[in-house]
Amino acid sequence: MIPRHPAIALNQQIAEDCKHVDKVVNCQWDPEMLQIAKKPTRPAAYFCSYEGSGEVTALVTGNSYALRQIIGIKQALKSHYKKIYFAARPACLAFESFDEKTSGYWHCQEIKNKTLEFVSKLKPDFLVITQMLWPNRKFGSPVTIEEAKNDSTTKIVADYFKAWSPHVKNIFVIEPHPKIGFHPAPRLAQLLSQNKSTEGVFLRYKDWKKQVDPGWNRILAAMETCPKCVPVPIRDFFCKDESCELFEQKTKLSLYCDAGHFSPHGVERIVPSLREKFNKAMKNLKR
Repeated sequence: MIPRHPAIALNQQIAEDCKHVDKVVNCQWDPEMLQIAKKPTRPAAYFCSYEGSGEVTALVTGNSYALRQIIGIKQALKSHYKKIYFAARPACLAFESFDEKTSGYWHCQEIKNKTLEFVSKLKPDFLVITQMLWPNRKFGSPVTIEEAKNDSTTKIVADYFKAWSPHVKNIFVIEPHPKIGFHPAPRLAQLLSQNKSTEGVFLRYKDWKKQVDPGWNRILAAMETCPKCVPVPIRDFFCKDESCELFEQKTKLSLYCDAGHFSPHGVERIVPSLREKFNKAMKNLKR
């Protein structure tokens, strides 16, 4: 009898844990933030904070990407943060004016203009933004970075950066990742349970670019007029040549917990890039 591959159960657990963001976020409601914004009325929405022993303060915000990536951001700032404020919920963008067409189900109106209010009151050293952009049609049409410089969406994003900049030392924006057409974790579990090859579980690099580049190029173009802005590119941690990995080659563990979000293993891959950017910024804070 062939022993069961350990990644079968572990990938099944990755998929199950993805449904429970409370366990990932695991923070306390923050009284300072709740003076600015009322406690959210829907699940998976947070105005909370984490206490640390360091000196740096940060506001982390975004949509469902932030909910999954907060663990990596905390890890990258480990021993350096005094307090991390966290404002996130599914679907709603930190660039709040683009939420007008978003379904009312997500209650994005609860955070309208709140990012500016948060940074102006809390005065964090760092503002860290990570969010899915591609479903929003304003970020959907293909543009090069050069073309994006004259794009109306880019100009609005640049205005947000300009409004936030006086209240923070740096603004970090993490490159979005794409959504996959299937769920890698259960797919891997199924293939391994049938003793089949996992070679077909990958994403073509051209598909990554097609989904991510329209929004990311607009962000990069907007950053060109923002001296405090720092992009955090991540694709090189997943993509090589013409394909992008969806699982760890050695362990067979999925880098996605569902079709649209990184698993803890996927988040772990971006921590070195985050740590590098944060460390460089912290050195500048001490000058």
